[in-house]
Amino acid sequence: MDLNDAPDEPFETMEMEFFHDLADYVDAHKKRKRTAGDNPLREWTPHTDDWLAELLRLEGRCGYSETDCAGCGSEQSPFRCRDCFDVRMWCETCVLERHQDLPFHRLETWQDSLYFVKVDLKSLGLRIQLGHPSGERCTNPERAFGDDFVVLDLSGIHQVALDFCGCTQALSRPTQLLRARLFPATPTNPKTAATFTLLRHFHLLSNQANVSGFEFHTTLARLTDNTGLDPPPDRYPSLMRMMRMWRNLRMFKRAGRGHDAAGVKATAPGECAVICPVCPHPGKNLPEDWKSAPPERQWLYRLFIGIDANFRLKRRAVSSNDRDPGLNHGYAYFVEETGYKDHLRKYSDLVQETTSTCSNHDAVRLVNSKGRETTDATGIVTIECTRHDMKRPCAVGDLQKGERYVNTDYIFQSSLKGSDHVVLVVSYDIACQWSVHFWERMNKYDPQWDAAGRRFIFLIPKFHLPAHQASCREDYSFNYTKYVGRTDGEAVERGWSAVNGFSGSTRDMGPGARRDMLDDVFADYNWRKITRLPNSILTKVKNIVELRSNQVLAFQAYDEKVDPALKAAWTTQVEAWEASDGASPNPFAVTRRPITMAAVRLKLAELEADELKARTQRRDQNAAPHATLDDLISPYALISQGLEHEEEQRRLKEKKADLGSRATDLQKGNVVVARNALHRTIEAWQAVQHLYMPTVAAHRSRDASRSTASSLAEDLPLYLPSNVIELLMPVDRKLQDIEWELRVGLAHDALEDIRRLICVKRKLLEVKGRFISGQHHNTRARGVITRCDKKITQARAKYHACYEALVRLAPALDKTHWRRDTGLQKLDDNDVRHMSEPDPTKEDEQTEGTRTISWIWTTKGARSGDDDEDEQEMLRIEWCQARARAHRFTEEGQLLEEEMRRVVQFYEWQASWWRARMDSWEGRSAEHREGLVAYARRQADLRVSMKALCQKAWASGPFWLSQGARL
Repeated sequence: MDLNDAPDEPFETMEMEFFHDLADYVDAHKKRKRTAGDNPLREWTPHTDDWLAELLRLEGRCGYSETDCAGCGSEQSPFRCRDCFDVRMWCETCVLERHQDLPFHRLETWQDSLYFVKVDLKSLGLRIQLGHPSGERCTNPERAFGDDFVVLDLSGIHQVALDFCGCTQALSRPTQLLRARLFPATPTNPKTAATFTLLRHFHLLSNQANVSGFEFHTTLARLTDNTGLDPPPDRYPSLMRMMRMWRNLRMFKRAGRGHDAAGVKATAPGECAVICPVCPHPGKNLPEDWKSAPPERQWLYRLFIGIDANFRLKRRAVSSNDRDPGLNHGYAYFVEETGYKDHLRKYSDLVQETTSTCSNHDAVRLVNSKGRETTDATGIVTIECTRHDMKRPCAVGDLQKGERYVNTDYIFQSSLKGSDHVVLVVSYDIACQWSVHFWERMNKYDPQWDAAGRRFIFLIPKFHLPAHQASCREDYSFNYTKYVGRTDGEAVERGWSAVNGFSGSTRDMGPGARRDMLDDVFADYNWRKITRLPNSILTKVKNIVELRSNQVLAFQAYDEKVDPALKAAWTTQVEAWEASDGASPNPFAVTRRPITMAAVRLKLAELEADELKARTQRRDQNAAPHATLDDLISPYALISQGLEHEEEQRRLKEKKADLGSRATDLQKGNVVVARNALHRTIEAWQAVQHLYMPTVAAHRSRDASRSTASSLAEDLPLYLPSNVIELLMPVDRKLQDIEWELRVGLAHDALEDIRRLICVKRKLLEVKGRFISGQHHNTRARGVITRCDKKITQARAKYHACYEALVRLAPALDKTHWRRDTGLQKLDDNDVRHMSEPDPTKEDEQTEGTRTISWIWTTKGARSGDDDEDEQEMLRIEWCQARARAHRFTEEGQLLEEEMRRVVQFYEWQASWWRARMDSWEGRSAEHREGLVAYARRQADLRVSMKALCQKAWASGPFWLSQGARL
């Protein structure tokens, strides 16, 4: 749409009408789909007998007689072709004449006037002549060795009679086969070949549907004979060898290596990779002055890359690089093997893994250390663009023992060789650890590696970020970092789903065959992404408009209510942090210190120390010192021990519940011993409690006199102040204050346990889903996850007990706003979920941009300082987050507009590059020269067509991006 033709209606009106029309169309389409999806089958069912009759009719001669040849009228015409469109009967002479150029069709003959049986053209005398035009016989034909040449075609595995040309000017036998579009299995005296049609079909089928070579060969064998009575010769090894050569040749062809007179040996590292046309490529799709662009434009030329390992693509210790070196020597995605192994031998002992200061990531990095003796590669590590999910050249390498820095560093350096980018945004799930000594390691490998002084911004993917500690979530977040748009950094993870299906095929391959295979898989994956760019980018453009408007309007509404002085201070702080690469204080960080049980204990112990000091001073002033109740046990110690007994009672009840009906005497004895020990401890504690709380002694004696009262230690009532208040009995205010403080700290400890265990469970589920297979390992993993669930239940029970006690104490202590002050709330089932998980009770909160976080992740403990300061910090963080959301969505719109421009310019550059190939070499002959020019011209025109398709799809893109609210 031309902007000059845009209607004058407000965008909001146009937008609503568009979405209403779209909704009506979708509903109508669904109705048509339901109707059309069911009726054809119901309509067909009455015709089943008719259709079945037609299938059976084809088993006969279909009304044609074997005594009347359709070609010459001969009385002997028992033959029919199963692959031709014509179902008439033919004599032997006519059927051979018709199939001179169709040598791989399958014939059948009417046997004894009873039924059809298969017959091959070789048995009828058909011979395939190479080296001459069709119908021209060679004066000196040379039969293939043994005259049992085998050709693999989509119709099956054929044994044919094949003659090579033996004339004086005859070409080599492999060349004769190739010119007949038959791909030889060996370059010397070939006896097996495959049609180009079959190789193209299997090439695409294997990449699209993960069909293995063994399955495909078995299918061909069953097409040839599905009874087992006459099995065809086994050509599975030959098929795999031909496919490997075919993939290699296709790679060189599409990279333009055939247009270079120096040949494939002059191929540069990574030259054969299918590169992403959306990423910034200096000299290809960036403006000439991109390096000197102003800051408000310079950030658009950043390169976004991500790092990740895949432990499913392992390889067993079979073959070796000496026996199977591979055909691709760093030409595409895998790095060159010799240099890689030399690097590992040189630096494996010099580069040490740093001790993690965040979550324990060793479980992931070393997950495949088991079975090391039978595994040569535990997986692969790769670098790819995180915005468009495409593999980068020379950016894949094998892992030998987990995800070690020495491996990742080499692959990272290799992927950026020859790169002129000024700023790179690097996404890695352990970026908080890997980036710590990054420059120290890089300078150790090669001091001149970054002579240009590039700037690296290290971030953690959004899905992985919640598993990290709070400081990492604040410093390595895509959501808070300026000039990254709505990039999530998870593109590498998403790409594995399309590649993991090849793990079964590549696990037992040799090292070279596996690298060649995966290089081809990655190239096909990138190409599929490229073909979908017009629709995928257009969808992003349309989606970003409404989302950006919502976030910008939300921020503007919030921003208007903030005090101007505070807003100015917050703006200065957040802009200083964005400009300093994290050197300035992080405005998103929470500085309030949460109240924990340890902090409460310290606070009460200090108060108790002050009281002891004051009492000592009073005693010194009195002539006759006298003993007090505090000398026996302090009130703090009394309540603290009571809470410990309460926890011990819960644990004892859990042990009792776990016994079950088949518990052993030893298990039962352990429970009885623990119960007796707890009973004696509680009795001793009760004796002191009665001194502080005399009314409890009388109440407890009345309870003991009742026949229904339980004497088991786990059932003994403790009568803590929160329980005594409920019974309307008097209790010292000081004891209530102590229990209140201890309960608040204990509740926050329980919340911290819940948060930690939820993160552990999520990581366990992730590891189980990605890396664990087999019944034994899955059973063990489920056991660990079950124990984690049990600990979460225990922590919830502790929190629930504390919360209920606080509910009873609050009225007596006049704590009206205690929930706000302590940050504690009632803990429901839907609150116990990971930070990145949506609320299961709210269907409209299922995405990152719309979901709400459970309150257990946002509470930061009691307000230990000035309420105004705490309130301002909460407002500042929320303001900064709202501002960041608005800015990220606005940046995303700008990035999408730039990416559309880059794709169009890249296709222009690529078309001109192919046109230059037309004149790069004269070729080996006139025929060869014609083929070189034709292929280059076709590739150039293809890029022109792809460019036109993108321009047509994105014609309204600038209009969409210009609408809605913007900053």
